[in-house]
Parts: sequence; structure tokens; C-alpha cells
Amino acid sequence: MIATSEIETLNHLAHELELSQEQMLREALRALVLSKIHTYDAERRARCAKFGVSSLAELDALVQQGKVEEDAVLDDFQNVDFLTHRIKRLQELLGEL
Repeated sequence: MIATSEIETLNHLAHELELSQEQMLREALRALVLSKIHTYDAERRARCAKFGVSSLAELDALVQQGKVEEDAVLDDFQNVDFLTHRIKRLQELLGEL
């Protein structure tokens, strides 16, 4: 629950920014989602870079071709998979804002 003083602060900030409360909230949420996407993407890229690839599909191809052992990449593979799906979902939500 938002306290009355916090609501007053939000109202004051919206007024100072010359935005409606709805515009301010939408822009704040958009910035938050974009920040999360950037963070997840940076982690995804770092995990992929360890194997000289740039995507989950390329990482999977390395395993399928026998260039790396599945056990050696399992943790990174699972994380890249999770991050890839998380980024996709956040991009979908961003489109709804």
C-alpha cells in the first residue's frame, strides 16, 4: 500500500515533470523494463561469449556437433535459455505499455 506522503511526492514529481500521473507511471515502468532487458541481455551475452557464440541456438549447435561436452555447458546453457525467454517475455510486456 502506498502511504499518503508517497502519493503526494508522486503527484509533486508528476507536476514538476509536466506529466500526468499515468504518463509518469508508464514512462517509469518502461524504463524499468528496458533496464531489466539490458541487464539480462548483458548476462546472456557474457555466458555465450565464454563459448564464442552469440545465441542459444549456436550454443546448442556446439553441443550437437560434439565441439563441447554437454556437461561442460549445461549450467550456462540453462541460464542462456532462461535469460533468452525472460528477455522475450519482457519485450512482449514492453509492447503492452
